[in-house]
Amino acid sequence: MIPILAALLTVVAGSAIWLLIAGLRPVAAPSSTPRRSQLTRPQRKQLHLIAIGLVIGLLLWILTGYIAAVIAAPILALLAPQLIPRSTEKSTIARLTAMEEWTRSLVGLLGATASIEQAIIASRSSAPKALKEEIGMLAARLQSGIPIEQALTQFGDDLDDTTGDLLTGSLILGTRRRGAGLARLLEGTAETIADDVAARRQIEADRAKPRANARFITVIAVVVIAVEFLFNPAYVEPYRTALGQIILIALVALFLAALWWMNIVARDPKGQRLLRPTGDAS
Repeated sequence: MIPILAALLTVVAGSAIWLLIAGLRPVAAPSSTPRRSQLTRPQRKQLHLIAIGLVIGLLLWILTGYIAAVIAAPILALLAPQLIPRSTEKSTIARLTAMEEWTRSLVGLLGATASIEQAIIASRSSAPKALKEEIGMLAARLQSGIPIEQALTQFGDDLDDTTGDLLTGSLILGTRRRGAGLARLLEGTAETIADDVAARRQIEADRAKPRANARFITVIAVVVIAVEFLFNPAYVEPYRTALGQIILIALVALFLAALWWMNIVARDPKGQRLLRPTGDAS
């Protein structure tokens, strides 16, 4: 009866914390000028994760007597989604595929329009979803009278990718030379991007299995440890002491450090840009 009552009290306490966080959120002032929230969506998500982890930690502390859970659970809830090895290459491949599709569409539009500027503006309506925002901004710059080389340079900054610089450089070179050679230049660029996409897909397929193994091992480790603490308390009895809980916190920290290291190793390296260093938008 006492554990059930303690669990209910923990749930009530967690709900109170959740309501407190919700009450601290800024409320839009009743005026015609909209106010932006002081907390971004990622920050609100982090607060939610911390609150959930704190509730779970309090519940585990009351049920098992391990006060270290109050510290470990919020940290695990906050960091685990970022530390479990995962791929970011799929979004990159989608953007590269969109670059190829858009380049080929420009080749088709060049035969029906008078200039590359008009082709770019006309391509905005059928732009691939992965690049719709960047292409829309490029078309808007051209319509506002910005010189095409400057607009294309800003377009390359928006893409912020080595292959994007290849596409941007081809477009800049094409605007200087114009003529029938521009279509052939863009066709060659599209073929190069297609080869890059094929290579990256092969690399991603090779990397997928180690990432899946890392996630599987992580889940197994967490489940085994949880089962030991919940159903075999005699085995983990030494961790109930003050020194034992300090050691337990240190072991959790080492576990998180191992996950962080695996995530760093599995992270896709960002290539150096061709037109300017990455992140330099001057």
